[in-house]
Amino acid sequence: MLKITEEHLNKFRKVKKQFFLKTKVPEKDNWKSWTNNEIWLHLIEQVIVVGSSVPADKFNKDINLRDQVSYEELIKIKDEKELKKKINNVLRAIGARYASSNITKCRKTNALAHNFKVFNCFNGGPKGLLKRLAGFEGENADKRKIKYAMKIFKYIQSKSARDFLMELGLVRDAVALDVRVQKIFKKITVEIPKGFEANPKLYDEIERDILTKVCKPLRISGVEFDRMLYQNYKNIMKMSFG
Repeated sequence: MLKITEEHLNKFRKVKKQFFLKTKVPEKDNWKSWTNNEIWLHLIEQVIVVGSSVPADKFNKDINLRDQVSYEELIKIKDEKELKKKINNVLRAIGARYASSNITKCRKTNALAHNFKVFNCFNGGPKGLLKRLAGFEGENADKRKIKYAMKIFKYIQSKSARDFLMELGLVRDAVALDVRVQKIFKKITVEIPKGFEANPKLYDEIERDILTKVCKPLRISGVEFDRMLYQNYKNIMKMSFG
């Protein structure tokens, strides 16, 4: 799938040498210190950023808007239409992409309402769900956690499922192929096949190649590699690999 040469690896080694120690990596199982509200807002962000990350920045800075869709606030609402109205108002206020004023046709609104219900199906809410995921064990545990999240949540696909779980310290052998990460690979002249975002099988193959052909030789985990590229994107793009 991915053609990774020794020349490519040397470029990644140069990146690691310069930025790895500066990189902040989520601690394993740090979800245990998160509140239900923090977990829920983290999931909201994953849905908001689809199409554009700018509205998510606005959401994170506006405490009032975050409070309007907090876990504690929404759990008080028993009427589903009112719940969706609350969510839609916030999505529209921050200018979220694909957030239609027609609530019945707004995929993001309906996805978040569904995801909120999913959390509430578990004893303990969001933390109850994460406790279940933490119980996945075995060689393919990370992959199973990702597939499970993609299955039960709406609007959470290959990239966002990985990003969501990595930040919570629930998966280590994964790479969220953000646009920034893709641009760095292009700069290093590693070609990533197009259309993988909407193709889970292709995404898995690309990720497996990155983990085995890049991360393993560099002796770092997928989440360490991912966060290193993402957090240092601007400086890496300025590097000369000549």
